[in-house]
Amino acid sequence: MAVYEITKFSGGNSDFEDRGVAGAFKHGSNLDIRKRKDTLSAGQALRDIGNTVQSASPSQSPSASVSPSSSNSPSPSLSKSPSASASPSPMSPSASVSPSASRSPSASASPSASVSPSYSSSPSTSPSAGLDTVFSDLIRTWVKASDGKTYGFGHTGKVYKVNSDLSVFQVYDSHEPITGAIEKPSSGGKTYLMWAGRTTLHRKELPGRADWNDVDVKGTVQGDTWPKSNLMDADYHTMAQVGGDIMIANWYFLAMAAYDDSYTNEALDLIPGNVAKTVIERNGRAVVGTYKAADPTKGVNGAIDSEVPLSQVGDDGEIFYADFTSSMPVKRFPGGGKVNPGGVCNFIDPVEFFDWENTALSWIDKQAVGNLAMFGVYGADAGYGGIYSFGRKDKNHAFVLNLDFALDVDEIGAICSVGGIMYISYRSGGDYGVKVTDTNTKATAYYEGLDFKAPVKKVLNITVWKHAELTFDPLPSGSSLEFWYRIDKTGVFIRAKTANGNNSFSVANAKKAVFRVNAEGQIFEPKIVINPTGNTSPEVHRVRTYFN
Repeated sequence: MAVYEITKFSGGNSDFEDRGVAGAFKHGSNLDIRKRKDTLSAGQALRDIGNTVQSASPSQSPSASVSPSSSNSPSPSLSKSPSASASPSPMSPSASVSPSASRSPSASASPSASVSPSYSSSPSTSPSAGLDTVFSDLIRTWVKASDGKTYGFGHTGKVYKVNSDLSVFQVYDSHEPITGAIEKPSSGGKTYLMWAGRTTLHRKELPGRADWNDVDVKGTVQGDTWPKSNLMDADYHTMAQVGGDIMIANWYFLAMAAYDDSYTNEALDLIPGNVAKTVIERNGRAVVGTYKAADPTKGVNGAIDSEVPLSQVGDDGEIFYADFTSSMPVKRFPGGGKVNPGGVCNFIDPVEFFDWENTALSWIDKQAVGNLAMFGVYGADAGYGGIYSFGRKDKNHAFVLNLDFALDVDEIGAICSVGGIMYISYRSGGDYGVKVTDTNTKATAYYEGLDFKAPVKKVLNITVWKHAELTFDPLPSGSSLEFWYRIDKTGVFIRAKTANGNNSFSVANAKKAVFRVNAEGQIFEPKIVINPTGNTSPEVHRVRTYFN
């Protein structure tokens, strides 16, 4: 009896349905393929944070001029509504919670007679029936700050603080969309959080005042007054620190908030017709990703320097090298989709090397040692959205694409990695939330192997796919394995039964499972579902498919 055998699983998503590098597969989700043990196993799950309303400090709302200041304190009502999939879809959110929030604004009218910005305290998100959530807008920028906190900046103006224990607080509300943010060092010795509205630029000393009453306080340098109010009106003012200065995407320009606290809104005038959307720093230079004003769907959505410089271009999932040499896409997300400018990050922050000569005024060269590039993809085909990694962890690993965390939502706002924990902001309908890596739980994982094609034979002979045999480490109690297949690339996947007629194999400490197929056809597509238990996953070493 003939056999197809799979013994490698680390090749990532293949560019082709029937072939690829060693260990490649057609599609997978929630698979852990970057470990040192080349087995088929499940990766970590995601969980929501911010579901418990915190009230450590009131959020601040700026109000200028003699007019009542009103703050909308949304009162979300969040209910868990897990959805289960009966078929082995690549993305089955049965283990995740899909928040459903209803917002009811509450306004407080307290007049402020000061012409300069004043602040009225409006309490944190008010509790309502059901599960409460801190998040009431979509975080589009994460800032990992030097005070040990991670700050999220929302699309309607909310600012959130995430502590190292993953507790979440809303600390400020600017009442205007936040279009970019960053941490800024100053030659005066202070450090600031800086963020942009659609046309404004704000800052707050870090750590500064806990009540955030020091937003836009005037500096000591002449002309260092805040806020700035002459940015171009744009959806994104992405920021990057370049040589100590902050470069800001500003429509047809780059603005600059310099290390010496000087500022200009027109530090660089781009080639006419190009709109700045992303900015990254490379070797002491600013690299700008743009789109054509006349065709915004085909420009650069996000850029990240990992082991190699990469950019995500257009709405169909294409990844290009951003090395000023290559002009062809190097990869494509299998279900299409795109990222936001804040939807890219390194899994581990790059380490930088500086070269300096004592006769030079500053360093003359710089190299960043990169790591895995992570992409928060949305707008993809169903089952293909989520957080992809592209690259490798070690020199001898394959340079591949993998869907580490499947997440089908309407939009992924921003992602970042804090100590190896992924932070993922998302929007689902009118609900907002943040998911993080669940270090105590594995996710249900899906593996779709490459097409097996029947070998050449006499016309009268019929290929019969008999059974599949899986070999694995002793199966953890409470976990299980499923085997599904499709014939001749038509119809839905069919569940194969075990020798005992069961839908899955779950015998604790067993090392081999046999699934019956007995199907005729020319092309065979295998699919394996890995159901972990707690933080323990089955480890499959070998898959054999026998046929006549």
